[in-house]
Amino acid sequence: MNNLKKILEEYDIKLNSFKALGKVTILDTNKGKLVFKENSNNYDIYEYLKTRDFKYFPRTVNTKNSKLELVEYIEEKEVPDEQRLNDLIHLSGILHRQTSFNKEIDMDEIKKIYEDIVKKNNYLRSYYEDLNNYIDTKVFMSPSEYLLVSNIDIIYYLLDFVHIEIDNWYKEVKEHKTIRYSMIHNNLDLSHILESDNKYLISWSKSRLDMPIIDMLKLYQDNYYDLNLEDFLREYERENRINNNEYLFFLINLAMLKKIEFSKNTYQDCYNINNYLVYLRKIVSMVQKYGENLKKV
Repeated sequence: MNNLKKILEEYDIKLNSFKALGKVTILDTNKGKLVFKENSNNYDIYEYLKTRDFKYFPRTVNTKNSKLELVEYIEEKEVPDEQRLNDLIHLSGILHRQTSFNKEIDMDEIKKIYEDIVKKNNYLRSYYEDLNNYIDTKVFMSPSEYLLVSNIDIIYYLLDFVHIEIDNWYKEVKEHKTIRYSMIHNNLDLSHILESDNKYLISWSKSRLDMPIIDMLKLYQDNYYDLNLEDFLREYERENRINNNEYLFFLINLAMLKKIEFSKNTYQDCYNINNYLVYLRKIVSMVQKYGENLKKV
């Protein structure tokens, strides 16, 4: 708190009271309420965002010379989660568009991305083939095992899609000299958007310059149950258009499988597998539409 005391004195701010709230502290001062957080000074990020005319973050009080962050307190209004999610998609599109730039391709970096996806997809194919064969040898399957094998065609379909399309993506990206980068928030979450007279993104400590789809992936995967993928993309593209190469890479990453593992709790396994299948079916639907659109070209 000594650092805070120095900052308050420097800016002639008098502290009336304070209240700890999670990882932050709310300060009641003679200049209104402020939010204080130690070891999280995002001053340089905010300054960069200002140069790109992106204004959707709280006003900062202190400079970069301290190891803490002191920003204005935002008095939130009650907003339904559905609207909050829509606003988060909208803001991410604005962020990516206003900080967008073309970066010269580093072929070593692109090759590593390609090889990592190929390696992971090959591993997952072997994993699911072995798991499928093992379950098929059982005389009596558990409900969770039956749920998986009865839907195994979805698994193989997406494995095939990644196997084919990662090569197509790699061939296409090698032909271009640049790839689009932007500032990504890298921590998009419903708790990280504040709704008041304006809208604000907070928790910028993980942000960096990278491909915009990284934000999009997290946002969709964390909220897939409540989102129609086409509506999600349509809302995002109101602010930031996605090119064909970016869209393919987005689909590839959405289609990358995770390992389904069984526990001793069959009920919980059934619940988890069913939820994951809901997600996979949505991705299959988009992949199929992508293939149909290619045939029309």
